[in-house]
Amino acid sequence: MARILIVGKFYPPFMGGIEEVTQTVAEKAAERHDVTVLVNNHEPGSKREMMNGVKVLRQHAVVNYKAQPISLRMFRGIDLAQFDLVNFHSPNPYVNALFVLRRALRGGPPVVVTHHMDIYGRKALRAISLPFIRHLIRSATSVIITSHKNLLVSNDLPRDAHYEVVPLGLKREAFDPDDALRAEARQWRAGLSGDAPLVGFVGRIARYKGLDVLMRALSKLDGVHAAIGGGGEYLAATKQAAIDAGVADRVHFVGRIDHRTKLKLLCSIDAFVFPSTEITEAFGLSQCEAMLCGTPVVASDLPTGVSDVSIDGKTALCVPPGDSDALAGAIRTIITDRALADRLAAAGRAHVLENMTSDIMAARTLDVFERAMARQAKAA
Repeated sequence: MARILIVGKFYPPFMGGIEEVTQTVAEKAAERHDVTVLVNNHEPGSKREMMNGVKVLRQHAVVNYKAQPISLRMFRGIDLAQFDLVNFHSPNPYVNALFVLRRALRGGPPVVVTHHMDIYGRKALRAISLPFIRHLIRSATSVIITSHKNLLVSNDLPRDAHYEVVPLGLKREAFDPDDALRAEARQWRAGLSGDAPLVGFVGRIARYKGLDVLMRALSKLDGVHAAIGGGGEYLAATKQAAIDAGVADRVHFVGRIDHRTKLKLLCSIDAFVFPSTEITEAFGLSQCEAMLCGTPVVASDLPTGVSDVSIDGKTALCVPPGDSDALAGAIRTIITDRALADRLAAAGRAHVLENMTSDIMAARTLDVFERAMARQAKAA
């Protein structure tokens, strides 16, 4: 049994895509190893607890600057030498810098970096943190990325590192709605849009999500409604975009939603729209959620892992990022051509089940961990 330290930004019950991945990997690894997760606390103070066989250490964050927690005591009481492997989830700029300095002074075990996305739109933060990020990646035994395409388009990742591709995955059983939930979904939809066509989006409402493009597309689609689930820093701007496009009466912002409500939204819509506009969108797990629920997807054709999920004409309809005319056309096609919609939905679900479940992701990640530890043992 090996001792593994997983370093992340936050951990459930704080929810986000990275946090879900961290939890899935930690719990799978804990079936065979002694696993500790070290993260910032999303609430004031520090806390230690055991969750599903995983020791979770939540360190007090002194301040949260531009969505980046800063905890100067992150590694207090942590002896890296007691672990056989560290899995570092990136980007996590301030913790990354502390970790690099800690290793430089005291050494430590082999490191596997899980790189989720580059840093965009924060020039000062990127300039300060990028040297530490690149140093850590170059010194890592392995670097996990969700798609080889992300390496090709990345401005942050050095090419002289050892990369391994592990696509993200979902818990299949969490996205298998039963007849009762689908009946609730039909009622939920009727309360929003009546008999009118309804498309939807679920996720963090951020600049790069392209929801302003969706608002402009809706202005070209008479009578089509949209349900938007989630919150974020661009919520107010997105609501204003709906007003500017003249579609505010057809856009339903349902706020942050629990898992059951998410399932109702995904099961009730005619199409899931994923209009992201920047390569910040490295994978797009919400596409997989919609596909598992049997909902056809319209997505931006980004040169990242997004297009590993949404394959144009096979598992989804894809359009150029930022093109509201093309987005409106694809939505119209899905709504009017139900045979095509059903074919894409079936193919999308099969694609996710074959390649992007949490069991597959966790098993592949654990294999990377164990090979990294084996190489270290052989070198010693």
